[in-house]
Amino acid sequence: MTTTHQHPPPPTTGTDHHPARWGIVALAFLTILLDGYDTAALGFAVPTIAEQWNLDESAFTPALAITNLGVVIGYLCSGRAAARFGHKHLVVTGTAAFAAGSALTAPADTMTTLCAARLLTALGLGIVLPSCVALAADNVPPARRETVSIAVVLAIAVGAVIGGLASTPLVETYGWTSLFWAGAALPALLVPLLARGLPSDPTPRTTAPTHTTDPAIRRLFAHGTAKWTILLWCLALLMYATNYALLTWLPTLLTRGYGFTAAQAPIGVSMIATGGVLGGLILIPLCSRFGTARALAAMVVAGAAFLITAAQADASRTILLALLTAAGAGIVAGVLGQTALAVALYPTTTRTTGIACAAALGRIGSIIGPAACGGLLALDIPSRTILLLSALPVTLGAVLAFTFVLRAHRTAKPARPDSE
Repeated sequence: MTTTHQHPPPPTTGTDHHPARWGIVALAFLTILLDGYDTAALGFAVPTIAEQWNLDESAFTPALAITNLGVVIGYLCSGRAAARFGHKHLVVTGTAAFAAGSALTAPADTMTTLCAARLLTALGLGIVLPSCVALAADNVPPARRETVSIAVVLAIAVGAVIGGLASTPLVETYGWTSLFWAGAALPALLVPLLARGLPSDPTPRTTAPTHTTDPAIRRLFAHGTAKWTILLWCLALLMYATNYALLTWLPTLLTRGYGFTAAQAPIGVSMIATGGVLGGLILIPLCSRFGTARALAAMVVAGAAFLITAAQADASRTILLALLTAAGAGIVAGVLGQTALAVALYPTTTRTTGIACAAALGRIGSIIGPAACGGLLALDIPSRTILLLSALPVTLGAVLAFTFVLRAHRTAKPARPDSE
């Protein structure tokens, strides 16, 4: 198979104010923003769907889990697919796929059709993110790659914030299906902009790889990076598990344990996501000043502390939401920071695969976390206890983040070649 590439990306040397370069970053940000909205949409809708379908919220665990499973599959396929077809084609195709999946979710009236529609949505979501991050990182100067990767992935939290804030008026006015019609229309409008504005890969692979094991995956364990790859995967798994458990089940926790109505409950997710946006905005200058590992470790420790406080506090709704916002800042910073660690750890030749594999392990956590939380809800475990238990993986993630601080001390940041 031969692929023609007409528009190589602007060079990443010299001035970093090339408008086309930052246009690519903006398109990547918008794509991941819609990814974040569609990822969180079902969690926003579950309390209302459960009322209409006369089901317990925990009955939606399979639909929520299959969403994350589909994203894992998308992540794992993205590295080899990007090598064969290029990042641009993956982003355009993936965005079209999750738009179609969201459109199919809206008319779903059984759990089977809901699961099938969410699987298609998730496959599209999964193949988009690694290529978006790689495109953004490859089109800015090396010194800005870690901060740009954080800024781009921050769009997930921005999308969740927008969804949480929009969900209450949309659901109350137009019903829960409006969340998914919006989640279909917006990415569909973005597709032609992506097709026009994203660069084609300058060095495409003209034939499909024939290795039974992708050599890029093997290189994640070469040059002394094996231990750090494993630690990065564990960090991603823990942080994603907690983040997606809260994004998925916090509305239900708030309705069961804190007196929120089904229409009001999504504000909790909005506060977590708002905190995530603030955490990302704080993390970017901290990374520039102190390094990614130190900044990440500090933010994750703070997230664990605030989550424990929220679980134990006997406070008003306002204080509870403020604590959840602060917890979200630390937790989402952990999700964002592990992507920046991957960008820094791997050279260009393995960067997409490294980002994708870490994100895939994270999404495995995002299956385990919501499934475990759903199981606890099915056992009628109190909401406060569930919130307290959710602080455990965040605390373990803080320990792992500190191992990267020790690595930064030992390596003294030698210049790493950008290709092999």
